[in-house]
Parts: sequence; C-alpha cells; structure tokens
Amino acid sequence: MREIVKPRCRIALVGFGHVGSAVAYRLATRDRIHGLELTHIVDRRAAQKRHAHGELPVAWSDAFDDALHSDVDVIVETIGGLEPAAAWIESALRAGKSVVTANKQVIARHGLSLQRLAARQGRQLRFEAAVGGAMPIVRAIGEGLSGDRITSITAILNGTTNAVLSTIEATGCTLDAALADARLRGFAEADPSADLDGDDAAAKLAILCGLAFHVVVDPRDIERQSCAAIGASDFEQAAREGHTIRQIAAASFDYRSQVLTAAVTPKAVPRASIFGRTSGPANAALIVGEHSGETGIFGIGAGGDATAVAIISDLVAIARDRAAVIPAPQWRTCDRIAVSSL
Repeated sequence: MREIVKPRCRIALVGFGHVGSAVAYRLATRDRIHGLELTHIVDRRAAQKRHAHGELPVAWSDAFDDALHSDVDVIVETIGGLEPAAAWIESALRAGKSVVTANKQVIARHGLSLQRLAARQGRQLRFEAAVGGAMPIVRAIGEGLSGDRITSITAILNGTTNAVLSTIEATGCTLDAALADARLRGFAEADPSADLDGDDAAAKLAILCGLAFHVVVDPRDIERQSCAAIGASDFEQAAREGHTIRQIAAASFDYRSQVLTAAVTPKAVPRASIFGRTSGPANAALIVGEHSGETGIFGIGAGGDATAVAIISDLVAIARDRAAVIPAPQWRTCDRIAVSSL
C-alpha cells in the first residue's frame, strides 16, 4: 500500500518578538516539526531582524499584505494588542487562511465573532497560547471537559505576576527588583502594569468563562485589584499564618440564576496548596465540574519558549486536518448575565 504524503502546511509568522522568534526557531531550525513549514515572517523591523537572523530560510517583509496574499495555509499572530491584530486576524480568515494567535485581548473582546467568521469561511481559529502559555487549559476546558457542566474555575493565569510575587517572597526584595529580574529572564515586558493590575488575567479569565460557561463577558467588567502594592512585609505576615500571596483569577456560574461571579485579585492562599506551591512563571488552575469534580492543571505561563509550545501545538492540530471546520460556539451574551465581584 502506498503511503499518502500530505503537502506541508505553509506558515506565515506575524511578529518576531520573544514569542514569534521562539516559534520561528522551533519551526525553521531546531526541531523541523513534521508537516509544518515556516515560509514568511512579517515584522515592522523586518530589514533589521533579517540581517540579525539571516540563517532563517524564509521570506521577510514589513507588510502584512505580503503574508495575506501569499500561498500560506496558516497565519500565526504574535504582535499583541487589540489593533491592528484584530483587523489582521479578520482579514486572514476572509482571505481563506486559518489563524493561530496568542492574543488574549483580541480573543476576549472579539473571539466569538472571529470564531463564527472562521466557521463560515471553512477555516480554523485556534488560541491555546492566549491563556496559560504551555498550560493547555483551553483544550482541557473546550474539549477534555466538554462532557461536563463546569461550575467554577480558580487559577493563576499571569506568569509575569507570579514570577514577581515569588521573587519577593523568596528574597524579600522590592517590587522593582523583582520586576528587573523577571525582565532579565524574559518573563516581563517593559511596562508590566497590565500584568500586575490584573488586566491580562481578566482577559484570560473572560476567555475561559466563554469556554466553560458558554457566556460572553467583557473583561473590563471583571473586578480587578492590583498586586503593585504588595511587598515583603505582606509575605511575612502571610507566612506567620501558613499562607503566601498569589494573584488569583476566579469565576463561578450559577446556571439557575444565570449569574456569573468573577474577579482577579491578590489573595492569601495556603502555602501547601496548589497555588501556594506554584512559583516563578508557572500557572495553575482548578476546574470544578458537576460530574467530574475537581480537575487540576499547571504549566509554565510566561516566556517565549513556553508560549511557542502552545502555538506549535495548535499548528500541528491544523496540519493534521486542514479541512476541519470547528463549529462556532453558541454562547449567551453578557446582557443576560449579571457580572458581580467575588
């Protein structure tokens, strides 16, 4: 019997920062993932980066349209931010490309409409990397636990903040010193306010609420309390009570009253708990279902390499069956949901 050889899945990468470069080197030089071929890189500083990374055998461009009008099968978006990322993802789907994105803000704000567009176009939109880095929580909730009715999610969803808090706890240093260490290790951006203030985790929690409870919630409606004022003395006080401090994202849904309760806040947690033991850039989650009970999951949540794992996993899923169409989710809109703080 002759072996059927599938054509390689051609990929354009948009954005060549920490995450994009990690994806590029995994695809093009290090592992040569079977069935995946990186052919294009788009970056606003393409000429400069092509000079520095000329060993990558790809076409470089500073224009998104060059990828859009190419023969690639999948466009990977890693630029972050709402715009132009949302417009580019929509354009890619309309042009007949599947899309893989790590953009939690776009998925949190526009995910439902983009998934419906992808289904109409017969293409796939995958976003495992938008929540939890290498912790495969999107697939766990969307597929692995889809046979249950999930009632609550409690999680550490921001690896940057967890790394910063862990460093303060371990060394007694200042917030600024912990941030400097996180930046040195590639876990923090120049401006960490979205991480520390809970905006990043709220967007991720909004995505998980859609997957778990089938509700559309604007992340701006989720209560957030900042971790920026937490210092060594707070950890000392918590330790005297057998606790530590973590940024916790939590949501629960009452199916009878149709009330969603959601918040992202710093909390004292038992030192021996799954969250107390989650240190550095790691993420962790406890998902409770009516029939499955409590399911735990954890993994590295920040850094280019960890996020690249999730992106490449989505690419592999698309390459296995490029003709697969993921049905658009049937979610309730937020005007029928009361969002309240914990």
